[in-house]
Amino acid sequence: MRLRRLSAVAQVVVALLVVVSLGATAEEVVEAEADAPKSSSRFGPPPPPMGARFVETLEGDRIRLGYSFERIRMAGLRSGDDHWTPDQARAFGFSETPRSLESTLHTLSVAYAAHPRVTLVLEVPFVQNEYERFDLVSGRRQHQAEGVGDVGFAVVVPFIRKGFESSQVHIGLDVPTGSIRRSAEGRPLPYAAQPGNGSVDLEWGWTYKGELDRVSWGGQVTGRHPVGRSGRDWREGSRFSGRLWGVVRVLGGLSASLRAEWEKMNEIDGFDRNLQPPVDPSEDPELQDGVLLALAPGLSMEMPALAGQRFGVEIGIPVYQDLDGPQLERDWTFRAGWQWVY
Repeated sequence: MRLRRLSAVAQVVVALLVVVSLGATAEEVVEAEADAPKSSSRFGPPPPPMGARFVETLEGDRIRLGYSFERIRMAGLRSGDDHWTPDQARAFGFSETPRSLESTLHTLSVAYAAHPRVTLVLEVPFVQNEYERFDLVSGRRQHQAEGVGDVGFAVVVPFIRKGFESSQVHIGLDVPTGSIRRSAEGRPLPYAAQPGNGSVDLEWGWTYKGELDRVSWGGQVTGRHPVGRSGRDWREGSRFSGRLWGVVRVLGGLSASLRAEWEKMNEIDGFDRNLQPPVDPSEDPELQDGVLLALAPGLSMEMPALAGQRFGVEIGIPVYQDLDGPQLERDWTFRAGWQWVY
């Protein structure tokens, strides 16, 4: 049954890519390259920030290798846009409350220009989750879960270019290689603490970019939709995000960026029958949705002396959260990454 779903999804992806590839003709691309302004800097316009997804096609280049380190800390409870104490959660009948979740992702990526107008991307994540909860009987308890996450594949295609502006689309699939069966003390860990989500995910995105000499800017909308339920009869909710950013080349290869991100998370469909939603809110599938708005300043350094390698960092700081809780609220996100195109 899962193979049939994958086959159907693959056919849809291929059909969409054919339509997109026909959206911008070769003449439009040539005209855009002729009209594009020439940069007075030997580095060219600064690259997009790290937090944007699949924003650079390879085209003339053939292969890009990359590694990213990401750490997300969630601590404290929130319901709606208000902070909650553990006592407030217990007043609603929960005998256990989550205290924190720190997730670390090490992601290796390879991008290959299979065609001048098609870039293929492979992402392999390794996930480390540190989860802590509290109850009146046992006190604080810490649990860990680690392993390979859900491996992702994506196709990135330039859409329309004109002068210093361009756009592109991407379509991706995440396959359920990450475990959803990690447990502690004979009980499965909550949904968010698992390395994977147990289902095939379809991802789509549209990106707009502009660049002039020492500055660049852009925007992006993306969506992620799980296809079918996991082996434990639940499906993660769809996610939608919108991003805006601006980048300035400060000196030489050093660039500074600021990115704003809005994210909408839907609740989980179905539930894991081995969990206990009345006991712990992190195990309640209906309390896993919400809205997040964050700002993320960042720095990027291009190193021509190292054959075109690039290093970057970015810190995400939430400025607004409205969660259907009580559930853990996000404290911060830290990203660091390396790329090498050759």
